[in-house]
This record gives sequence, structure tokens and C-alpha cells, in this order.
Amino acid sequence: MNSKRDSSHPFVGLAFKLEAGRFGQLTYVRNYQGELKKGDTIYNTRTGKKVRVQRLVRMHADMMEDVEEVFAGGICALFGIDCASGDTFTNKDNSGLSVESSLSYSMTTCS
Repeated sequence: MNSKRDSSHPFVGLAFKLEAGRFGQLTYVRNYQGELKKGDTIYNTRTGKKVRVQRLVRMHADMMEDVEEVFAGGICALFGIDCASGDTFTNKDNSGLSVESSLSYSMTTCS
């Protein structure tokens, strides 16, 4: 992955959180490489399905800000994307990429 904040490399993002909202499913995506723009067509590498980015927002607590693009290192949210948490998206339909979440969870028991 190249974290340069421009469009010189293909977009690669990870859906890491899904939320049911008043406008439908909201999918939070971490952009690992390239640029994602409103109106782009992206591919789910797990399912092979393509989807068009109709609305792209940046979240600030409970406020949404419509944005035109998000670069590598950014987090955005998409509406109307049919996917599962952990799915990888790219703008190349034959990339074969899969990004794994770097988050680890642990359970602590109290006595």
C-alpha cells in the first residue's frame, strides 16, 4: 500500500463498521490508498460486485459533512453500499486485494 494522499495509486478501502441509520445502511470505510470520489464506481473484492458512490460523508460525532473526495488515511461513510464489515473495496475490478482489519479485541473478566 502507498499512503500518498493523491490519486496516483488505485483506491483501496476497508469497510470496518456498518450502522443502520435513518437514510439506510451507513458503511464506514478507512481509505488505505488512493482517492475515493463521489460518483466513483468501486468493487467489493469479496463479492465481485460493483457499486457507485452516490453520497460520501465525513462524520464528526453525530454530524455528517458531505465531501467530494477522501484520500489515503481518511475515514468516510457511504450510503447504500451492500457489504459486510471487513469487506475490501477498490476501483479496479480485478485487483484480488483483501485488507485485514488491524484492530484486535480482547475480553477481560472481572471477579
